[in-house]
Amino acid sequence: MPRALERVRTSGGTPPGGTPPGRTAPLLGGSEQFEHAEGPWLYRDVHYQGNGIFPGIEVVHHDGRPVWSMTHFGDYSSMTEGQADGMLQPALLAPAETARTHQHVEEIVVAGQRVYWLRYAGGFIG
Repeated sequence: MPRALERVRTSGGTPPGGTPPGRTAPLLGGSEQFEHAEGPWLYRDVHYQGNGIFPGIEVVHHDGRPVWSMTHFGDYSSMTEGQADGMLQPALLAPAETARTHQHVEEIVVAGQRVYWLRYAGGFIG
C-alpha cells in the first residue's frame, strides 16, 4: 500500500464528525463516505453517525479489487464532535503504544476516564 494511503488511513484523515477532504456521494443511504485515490490504489471509508456512535468499514482497493478491509464501531458520546475531532487526530498520530491497546481496541483516556473508544477487526483479503 502506498505510504500516502497508509497516512490517510492512520492519520485521522477521515475522522468521525469532521469534514475532511475526500468526501464523496455515499454508496449507502444515510452514511458518510470519504475516498482517497493514488494511482491504482483507492482507500474508501464509509461510516454512519448517530449521537456520538459510529460504525463503519474501510477498504483499500488495488486495480479495482479489494485487498484490505477493516470494520469498526466506536463511541465518543461523552464529548462533542469538535472535542472528539480535536483529540482524535493527534492521538492517532502518536506512537501506537501511547494511545491504543493491542487488543483491537483504540481508546483515549482523559483524567482517568475513557472518553473515546473504537473496536476494530480486519486484514488483508487479496
